Amino acid sequence: MTNENLNTVEDDILGFDPSQLAVYQEQPQQTSGGNPNIYHPKPALSKAEDGVYRSQIKVIYNPWDLRNSILEQQSYALQDSNGFFSVVSSLTNNDKNCPVFKAWKQCHFSKDEKMQKQALTKDKGGRGLFDKRYARYALIQVIEDNNQPDLVGKYMFWKLPKAIWETINAKMAPSPESKKASIPVMDFLFGRAIDLEVTPGPDDPKAPERKTREISYNTSELTDDVVSCTNPDGSPLLDDDQQAVLDQYVEEMTKKVWKQKDPDVRATALAEINAEENTKKLRELYHDVIEKIKSFCPNLIDELGYHEWSPEVTARVNAWINVVLAGNDPTNPLPSATPAASTTTATAATPSDATESTPTAGSDDLPF
Repeated sequence: MTNENLNTVEDDILGFDPSQLAVYQEQPQQTSGGNPNIYHPKPALSKAEDGVYRSQIKVIYNPWDLRNSILEQQSYALQDSNGFFSVVSSLTNNDKNCPVFKAWKQCHFSKDEKMQKQALTKDKGGRGLFDKRYARYALIQVIEDNNQPDLVGKYMFWKLPKAIWETINAKMAPSPESKKASIPVMDFLFGRAIDLEVTPGPDDPKAPERKTREISYNTSELTDDVVSCTNPDGSPLLDDDQQAVLDQYVEEMTKKVWKQKDPDVRATALAEINAEENTKKLRELYHDVIEKIKSFCPNLIDELGYHEWSPEVTARVNAWINVVLAGNDPTNPLPSATPAASTTTATAATPSDATESTPTAGSDDLPF
């Protein structure tokens, strides 16, 4: 498979190697808030007596671009006299021209101790002004959820917890030494689902924030069986004849590839399966599947990726930077703050709009 063909999803889905996800090529860092399409499986919403949030979800590829199915978003949560606001940084695209990042560098490498404290985090004796955040986002379909039943069938975004990402990663990109087959966990038709269990932290009267800060995903598991995406109403994406084609493919892949321990035998079997007429039929029907999913799936990169800031956001960030570089507190700036050093101007650098958000102990920005 060539790089030129990777974006033609329906042509490459059957031969797509999960190890070609952009997330495996180079990994920077991210966050977001306020988007109604983000899935929030919080224990506080659990209807179970034990307080554990249980659901089944399916993490899927980006139907517009397989390689960019995992969005590694970097953002800054800032605060000025008008409150908290969050901006997605151009660092998300490995672009270091982000004005907030440049302002941080100016403070960090300053010889002035006061300016250095502007860049330092609070635990290191600084003001903690540059609250940089990171998260991995992916697309999911909610398969089962008794806690939020109105979300069942919906295609949404989800910020992948570290434990879940490591589980998926281990299946999709096993080390060569393990000799395990790569399992296409995120495939639309023959991927797997996650039996999600989100366990709340301990009840600690002396530290009540632990209940939300120490949430655990460790008992969540990937299904052994294949789970296919459906239409949002739960009806199958495939008709009976198409389902028969998929079933035959899954049966052969399970026996000859996914459960095969010998890499050489596995490679030979895969080549044979890919040459079969049934596999050609599956490849053909994938075009319709991809187009269907695009029609009701939110666009990961468009909604959560980096976009040039609006003029309003740019002005707000510039004002924040000016106060910080003047050595002042942006939450309570002096009447006429003039930068102590040269001002960093916030030209095109992050999201299309800023998100108003007040960080709380129960937010999704957990220290994974």
